[in-house]
Amino acid sequence: MNMLERFITEVKTLPRMFYNTVENFGSHPALKFKVAGSYVTMDYQGFASVVEKAGAGLLALGLNQGDRVGLMAHTSERWAWADFSILTAGGITVTIYPTLSTNETRNIINHCEARFLFADNEEIVLRLKEVWDSMPTLEKIIVLDPTYTSKDPDVITLEDLMELGVRHLQQNPGAHQQAWQALQGSDGCSIIYTSGTTGDLKGSLLRHEEMMGALTRSLQHMLDGGYTPSYNDVAFSLLPLAHIWERNNSYLAMIALGGCIGFAEKPTTLIQDIQIIKPTWVLLVPRLWDRIYSGFKAVFTSTPEGKKLFEWAYQVGEKVLEHRTRSDGTIDLTADPTIGLDEDLSRDFKRADEMVFSQLRNFLGGRLKIPYSGGGMLPAELHRNYLVLNFPLLNGWGLTETAAGISHGYPNATKIGWLSKMVPGVEARLDTDGEILVRGTGVITEYYKNPEETALGFTEDGWLRTGDIGEFDENGFLRIVDRKKHLIVLDTGKNVAPAKIEAKFTDSNFIEQIVVIGNDRKYISALVVPAFDIIIPMMKEQGFHVDESKLVYEEAQGMTTCVEVGEEVIENSLVRELIDAEIKRVNQQLEDYESIKRYTILPRKFSEERGELTPTLKVKNQVVFEHYQDEIEALYEN
Repeated sequence: MNMLERFITEVKTLPRMFYNTVENFGSHPALKFKVAGSYVTMDYQGFASVVEKAGAGLLALGLNQGDRVGLMAHTSERWAWADFSILTAGGITVTIYPTLSTNETRNIINHCEARFLFADNEEIVLRLKEVWDSMPTLEKIIVLDPTYTSKDPDVITLEDLMELGVRHLQQNPGAHQQAWQALQGSDGCSIIYTSGTTGDLKGSLLRHEEMMGALTRSLQHMLDGGYTPSYNDVAFSLLPLAHIWERNNSYLAMIALGGCIGFAEKPTTLIQDIQIIKPTWVLLVPRLWDRIYSGFKAVFTSTPEGKKLFEWAYQVGEKVLEHRTRSDGTIDLTADPTIGLDEDLSRDFKRADEMVFSQLRNFLGGRLKIPYSGGGMLPAELHRNYLVLNFPLLNGWGLTETAAGISHGYPNATKIGWLSKMVPGVEARLDTDGEILVRGTGVITEYYKNPEETALGFTEDGWLRTGDIGEFDENGFLRIVDRKKHLIVLDTGKNVAPAKIEAKFTDSNFIEQIVVIGNDRKYISALVVPAFDIIIPMMKEQGFHVDESKLVYEEAQGMTTCVEVGEEVIENSLVRELIDAEIKRVNQQLEDYESIKRYTILPRKFSEERGELTPTLKVKNQVVFEHYQDEIEALYEN
């Protein structure tokens, strides 16, 4: 029996997985994080020590097996400490995005009847104190921020909790161990809330056996794809751990292997941090991959010499990628790219890789083997750009309800614009309207205390409705076409996939965001947000007036970016010419009924703060439609 098969047979809960790793890799680096501006490393024994004290602290507060505990914090080592203290005490971790509104947070706490809540900082505590009276089950808030102090006995710090735990362990030496050893695979371990079909939040209750099944199916999928994950792997953790993808396919996967998790200090230090941590794998959303590629290209081509070199190298990369692409459209990213090349092209490729392509890999730490894109559709052109530059970007797809990825690219058989076959243990089929239906290992069978959503979310014979429209190729590879609820049906009866159109603007220099509209309308229109950071310098260079007092800048994904401008920018003739040219360029690639007939330019980027973006940066169409109702109606006036 190989190690993975034995692992599947013997390890049924997340705490057992954790202590299996502590036993076998106790002195191995587990967590890497910043303290006072410098990175420090904690090994698995140190990790376990914190978890035992905090977990025992929860037991001292009266936590019972199966009790729900909220975790509302940004991704960090303290998130990990809180999560495993809950799990090893026998509780259920209820993940809550720290950016959720107070009302949504209250609804979650009340629905799951959470007794305790780990909060990131004072700002969250102050918000929740205002509505604490309307959360009758909530007994205590535990603050993760080490600088926080409190005189309120119902608001304690993580350090206070650990002190409680130490005293509890002195009086009850085996209590903590007994708590986690009593857990079964069928016990719940986490509830994650997402937007429901009816508009309210719905909770996916994931059991230990589902989370463990999801981990092992992904590890087997990687092995099938030609990559052997191990304790030598290092993950770079930036995305919200409240989201299932980062939590399962990065954080929990590393713990299962005995690998190391390196935490970014914050989104604005992404590049600096990744160069220090030097990960072997990372999970990022398509928007971040787009920003990284665009930023790298912009820096490299900022001089005439650099631009010429980049264009030459890209042309070489295209020829090599074409040579590497097999008849079924797949590419083996684990193989030497120069195999089978003629002498001249091989020489050119090695030079291009040394002078250009390797710079991108070094930009991201220099050791990446498993860089995944997920949390949204990866545009085929962006995927191709990375592969041309000899960067092994992989595409992944899954849902909260499936405990993360159930179709993610094979390193040895990557297909541009496609995913892969389903992971071992998961079946998929298409419904009559093209919706992907799934069932199998790691897939939930109902929503927590929500029979209405369960009835809507599953077929009568138990298949989960994913809400995604897809198609399979002749080899069983999956491609996502669009979200079912986003599909546009024109009043002519024609179906239009907006994601297909929006993806074609990914490589645009002048359009930052775009939302396509047209349901029950005569034609397709769009809301367009220009790339202000590129357009404003062009306006100034050509002598156009820009009202600096109306420019708003924010930190976003590692850089300072302009998020709002005055009317004089969006009404400027140069800006309108640039946007119009981009719309015409994309329209040439579309059928007439799909093409954008009218559009309006917006003065402000869509933002998470206004509820227009999810925490993983996907646009919430309905919110955008509500915010810009007048502008949309104007697009359909005669």
